[in-house]
Amino acid sequence: MFSWIIEKKGKILSIENGTYTVENLYWSELTLGQSIAHDWACMTINGFTSESYSFFVMLESLAKTNFWSKKTWDFFNLERSLKVSDRIDWHFVSGHIDCIGLVKKRELLDDGSLLLGINFPETFSKYTIIKWSIALNGVSLTIAEKSDWYILVSLIPLTQDWTNLWEINLSDCINIEFDLLGKYILNTK
Repeated sequence: MFSWIIEKKGKILSIENGTYTVENLYWSELTLGQSIAHDWACMTINGFTSESYSFFVMLESLAKTNFWSKKTWDFFNLERSLKVSDRIDWHFVSGHIDCIGLVKKRELLDDGSLLLGINFPETFSKYTIIKWSIALNGVSLTIAEKSDWYILVSLIPLTQDWTNLWEINLSDCINIEFDLLGKYILNTK
């Protein structure tokens, strides 16, 4: 379980045979088997040193995330899984990506905020509500506008500085996880 509050932005050091190596910004806090969300995809740490850690990405994850488009020196938004005693600053999400979206709008406004418009498969439209939350690459954002296949979100300057969303360009792929509670409610009817 994750809180949608990005802790760090980690640089990809290498990608080889399904193994991604990322700079270790957690130092002595890592353990083998620990879960860390990378652009909101939950990955299991299978090796680490004081400088880096690694995880394996299976074909299923490549098919459902933007990992296939990542390159060495790109950044992941990072968050470790919650502990039972942690304060929850936002919403519950699983770290399991629902779909990939495509950036169709990127506009920096005069007030410093950044608008991002994202297309996504229409089958997920039932999970979007204006003024409700969505995780884009693991960043908790509020849906400002929506249609059956499109959402518009706005990023404050702090979010731009702390996450990799500032580097997102038109036609880039982005990982989307819709609100967990909304998915459960819709699936219990």
